[in-house]
Amino acid sequence: MKIVVISDTHTDDIGKLPSALITEFNDADAILHAGDIVGYRLIHQIEHINPNVYAVKGNMDPFFDEKLLPKKRVIKFDEVNVGLIHGYGAPFGLENRLLYEFEDVDIIVYGHTHKPFWGVLGDVHFLNPGSSTNNRYTLFNSYALLFIEGKNFDAKIVQI
Repeated sequence: MKIVVISDTHTDDIGKLPSALITEFNDADAILHAGDIVGYRLIHQIEHINPNVYAVKGNMDPFFDEKLLPKKRVIKFDEVNVGLIHGYGAPFGLENRLLYEFEDVDIIVYGHTHKPFWGVLGDVHFLNPGSSTNNRYTLFNSYALLFIEGKNFDAKIVQI
């Protein structure tokens, strides 16, 4: 199973996303968006390419109703529980704070920092895809690919 992971797109138009990312949407089993969408039109446009889109509300999405975009969610892919959240507060210690947001997850997918990260804290893996449109805190834009098969998983940060 191939899952495309994005966050912090800060746009309401799919035309502002890199073409390489749109190509990935066509080939994915699911798409995760970890918040700071800014315009829900973007989610509708992505759903026209791939209907398996799971998104959460970021700090730049305050006007979205909780039913439309929850603050966090848990999605099960095969035998892997994935927690999806945007994140909040200062970047330092964010992963530690996010550990308290979920119970019984294997991976926490998050955004907020615009800095890509794939690593482990305790027994939980963390995946931040960075931002595909706004490299404010890094030298490059990025997204992530998450691969899941049964209980096994791995991820890859893709620089754009």
